[in-house]
Amino acid sequence: MRIGARTLKTGIAVALSLAIPLLFNFPSGSVLAAISAIFALQPSVKRSIKTLKDRIIANLIGALVAICITLTLGNHFIIVGVAACVLIAILNKMNLSSVIGLATVTLIVIMQTTEDNFILYATIRVAATIMGVFIAFLVNTILFPPKYEEKLYHVTDYSTTEIMKFLRASVRKNSQYPVLKKDLKWIKSELNRMDVYLSLFKDEGLLTRKKDRVQKLRKVVVYRQIIETTKEAYNLSHTFHSYENSFNHFPKDLRILIRERLETLLTAHEQILLKFNGRVSPDSVNFISYKAPLRKEFMQSFFDEASLEEYMHDDYGQSNAVIHIMSSILKYEEHLEHLNILVSSYKGNDWNPDTEISNIEHVEQ
Repeated sequence: MRIGARTLKTGIAVALSLAIPLLFNFPSGSVLAAISAIFALQPSVKRSIKTLKDRIIANLIGALVAICITLTLGNHFIIVGVAACVLIAILNKMNLSSVIGLATVTLIVIMQTTEDNFILYATIRVAATIMGVFIAFLVNTILFPPKYEEKLYHVTDYSTTEIMKFLRASVRKNSQYPVLKKDLKWIKSELNRMDVYLSLFKDEGLLTRKKDRVQKLRKVVVYRQIIETTKEAYNLSHTFHSYENSFNHFPKDLRILIRERLETLLTAHEQILLKFNGRVSPDSVNFISYKAPLRKEFMQSFFDEASLEEYMHDDYGQSNAVIHIMSSILKYEEHLEHLNILVSSYKGNDWNPDTEISNIEHVEQ
């Protein structure tokens, strides 16, 4: 059992939401404030701001629907159900479906009241709900601000290292099929985590000063390409896993060329990541271009193997395996080359405004 920062912030927000209404002499609003605080706590500050706005609007609409229907039709349980349907339809129409839960709770609480001063009771309930949302926003903004870049870097670095191990084992015929199949599923879940962390890290960057914001968005561009390159490395691992039997029957010379080419690309990947974290100079030697003659021999060997006459008559599958493996390696290489350009530009002094700004505009969209 582990209590993380967000769990602790939720507890603090609930405690404050229960206590603060007592200071304003309306203890009956404490529970609703605490409920709204739980609904409003978000994983990033930007999302908390959006939630703050959306929940205030949704609760005001919920209160107005509750008041209008109660004053005209009453608060029979059937009427409450109809009112909930009306409110949900309105919020869906206004693209506020994410805040339907809390707004519906507000509506039900208001409509089920037995207080004589109905309007005052509804006003207090709406104020309590908005207070809970504000408390959650302040707690999320001030206490333990999340460090999503750190999480993103660690999950990306670890997953990439594991994929490289899988690839090296695969081309040396050292991998075990059932074990690798299980590991690939784990890597797939880690790739999904990367996308989530990148989105949250991007949200943080949009709230900084303009000068810092451009620099942070440049980093987002690099991280996005790091993730895309890692995904291509994963796809390459999956391709080797799928065509393991065919690969093992390739001629020995071709398997050696594939192993050497992959070692070149994996070394380049490691070097680029070292550039990004500052351990290698941005203008250091790039292994991709350094091994250009090997690439030419590698490509020619693939074409020769894929077009063997025996494959054209008896075994299209073997020919297809050659093509799939080659295309996966080439896609991985293309992503590495693009990543190398972005990292060198980000860490060096050769920032190209046309290239980088277009990438940043794409990130903001």
